[in-house]
Amino acid sequence: MPLKFKYTLNRDYLKVEILGHRTPGNELLESKEIWKQIADVVKRENQDRILTLIKVKGHLPVKAAYQIAESAGSIGWSHNYKLAVVAGSDTVLMNVRLSEMIMTKLGYDMKLFGSTRMARKWLLSD
Repeated sequence: MPLKFKYTLNRDYLKVEILGHRTPGNELLESKEIWKQIADVVKRENQDRILTLIKVKGHLPVKAAYQIAESAGSIGWSHNYKLAVVAGSDTVLMNVRLSEMIMTKLGYDMKLFGSTRMARKWLLSD
């Protein structure tokens, strides 16, 4: 199953779950498309706080993680968004860590967590 996402609009934030298997050789395009679709939902729902749980199987190449983060603005991501990401596995944690560093350096408000509880706490703090 390729990547897909589902979301729930809560009072104070949008909860997104990214699920599926990465397609070898197509990881970059797949990931950029998912994040573009999520950005569209964020705009449509007018919610700038996003709690994302990533439950994806498969490896994301380092170059792809870098390119995804670098293209955040061009796929619709705003510097006004606050993104808390919960890694569903050690592999996801390693894959997303580089993106987190790049996005932060580019001025985006993003943080990676190992638990939903801590992610939500950070996300809702001002």
